Amino acid sequence: MNKTSAFKPFYLLFYFLITLSLSAQNNLEKASPESQGLSSEKLNDLNSIMHSYVDNNDFSAIQTAIVKNGKIVHFDSYGYSDISENDKLERNDIFRIASMTKPIVSIGLMMLYEEGKFQLDDPVYKYIPEFKNLTVKKRKKTKPIKNDVKIIDLLRHSAGFNFKGPEDYRKVIDMDLEQYTQDAIKTPLLYEPGSQWRYSSSIDICGYLIEILSGMKLDTFLKTRLFDPIGMNDTFFELPKDKIQRLTTLYIKENDGELLSFDNKSNSPFAKKVILLNSSGGLLSTTDDYLKFCQMLLNNGAFNGQKLITQKTLKLMKEDHALGLKYKKLIFGKKKGFGLGFEVIKESNTKFGSKGTFGWGGMFGTYFRIDPVENMIFIYMTQSFETYKLKLSNTYRELVYKSLSN
Repeated sequence: MNKTSAFKPFYLLFYFLITLSLSAQNNLEKASPESQGLSSEKLNDLNSIMHSYVDNNDFSAIQTAIVKNGKIVHFDSYGYSDISENDKLERNDIFRIASMTKPIVSIGLMMLYEEGKFQLDDPVYKYIPEFKNLTVKKRKKTKPIKNDVKIIDLLRHSAGFNFKGPEDYRKVIDMDLEQYTQDAIKTPLLYEPGSQWRYSSSIDICGYLIEILSGMKLDTFLKTRLFDPIGMNDTFFELPKDKIQRLTTLYIKENDGELLSFDNKSNSPFAKKVILLNSSGGLLSTTDDYLKFCQMLLNNGAFNGQKLITQKTLKLMKEDHALGLKYKKLIFGKKKGFGLGFEVIKESNTKFGSKGTFGWGGMFGTYFRIDPVENMIFIYMTQSFETYKLKLSNTYRELVYKSLSN
C-alpha cells in the first residue's frame, strides 16, 4: 500500500470537517427575540397580520424573516408554494426576486470599480462604443443626446431608459446581454441623460459592463466573486434540475378573486436554458441566501470570513445620488433618496425607519430593508403581483419596528 492510499481516509475526514466548518459559518445563528431586544408577543401579532393576507386569498404564501445583531430572531413560512399540488411553503423554497436582483448586480459592478476598472463618471461609450451615437426623443422629434450616458447614470436610473416588465423581457429572452444592449440602444432615450431619475432597465447594461470588464459571463462572475464566497448556494439565473421542485408558483389574482398561476415549475422559463441574464430582475433566490447578502452589506462588505467590498465603497453607494434630478413621480425628497442600487432613508422617520436604512423590493412580491442604526435586516418573500396594491411593505415595516421592545 502506498502512502497516498494509506492516508486517504484521513484526507477524506479532514475534507469533511473543513466542509462542515464552512457550512456552519455560512448560516446565521438563531436567537430568541427578547435576547436581541424584540418582543415575541408583537412578532406573533406580525405573523397574524401577514397570515391574514394568505387567508384572505390575496396571495398564496408569505415568508418573513428578521435578523438583529447578526442573529435570526424571526423566521416564518405560511401558505402554499403551489395551491394545486397542496405543497406547503418550506423554508428553503425558491423565489423569483425580480428587482432585488439590481442591488446584487450593482454590488458586482462596484467590486470592479474598486479594482480600478472604471470611474463612475466614465462615459459608457468608453466600453460600449455604440453609446457614442445615442438619440433622445424631444417632443415629436428625435435628436442626438447632449449629455453622454455615464456609468453612474446606469446605476442611479438617470440614463434615459424605460422600465421593462415581465412580458417585455419574454420578447427578448433569446438574446444574450450583448445582443440585448445593442437592441436597447436602437430606441431613442426618453430624456436627456443625467437630468431625471426614472426607474428603468439600465441595470441590464451594468450586467453587460460586468461581462466586458471582467471577461466573464455575468452568472459566472456573480457565482465566483459573490455567491460562492458567502455561501449563497441557492441563487442563480437558471434553475438547476435538482431544485425545480422547490420553485414557488407565481400567481395573478383575477377579478373574481381567484389566484391564477402565471409561472410555475412545469412551465417556467427559469427551469429551461436561460440565455438572457436579466440583470434588472432575473435572479432566483431563497430568503436565507438573501439574508446572507444583506448581512454582508450590514457588515460593511464582509461575511463568512470573506471581504467582498470595502466600507468606503458601500458608503458611496448609500449616498443620495438622485439629489438634484427631476422625478417622474415624487417618490424621493428630504426623507428618501436613491443611491447606487438602493433606496436610502435620509432622515429618521417612524414611517420609513432609521436614518441610513437602505433596501429595495421586487414586483413579484419581495422586499428587504437593512437598518444600520438598529443593526437589523428584515425581509419578506411572496410570489404575487398584489403586494404593491396592498401596500404590504408599509404594513410589514411598521410591524417590524413595533416589535422592537426598546
